[in-house]
Amino acid sequence: MRRSDIAVSLFLIGLAGFILLQTQGLTFGNIRTPQTGFFPFLLACLLIVLSIILLVQALRQSATGPSLRLIGAKGWQRIGTIFLVLVGFALALESAGYLISSFLLMVVLLRVIEPQKWGLVILLAGATALATYLIFARLLNVPLPQGFLPFC
Repeated sequence: MRRSDIAVSLFLIGLAGFILLQTQGLTFGNIRTPQTGFFPFLLACLLIVLSIILLVQALRQSATGPSLRLIGAKGWQRIGTIFLVLVGFALALESAGYLISSFLLMVVLLRVIEPQKWGLVILLAGATALATYLIFARLLNVPLPQGFLPFC
């Protein structure tokens, strides 16, 4: 795990450096009036800081530290199911709408990742879909796919 953490942190530092180079042509602005280069610059700086923290942790870790655990067949099955559900969510979003798609996504995720009781799954999925809809569509005025529900 030590070598992979070192490799990932170095890759991310390089990626952040590339992003910083690309943002040099953009106007920065300030906190009150951010311009196009403001957020990419800040996010690249944050990525560099976090990557350096990961690199320092990896270098301090002993070479004989804990090894990676292998993912079992059930784990791969869960990963595959989640991947397929996310692809299905992306494909169904326009036709079914945000509320129905996100509700069904949460139902499947809550049953696949760590199976919960159906009552709790329905309650959490409904609350999550409704809360995110209210935050994005109503509070932030983000246009979300309506699907076949006329009231959304």
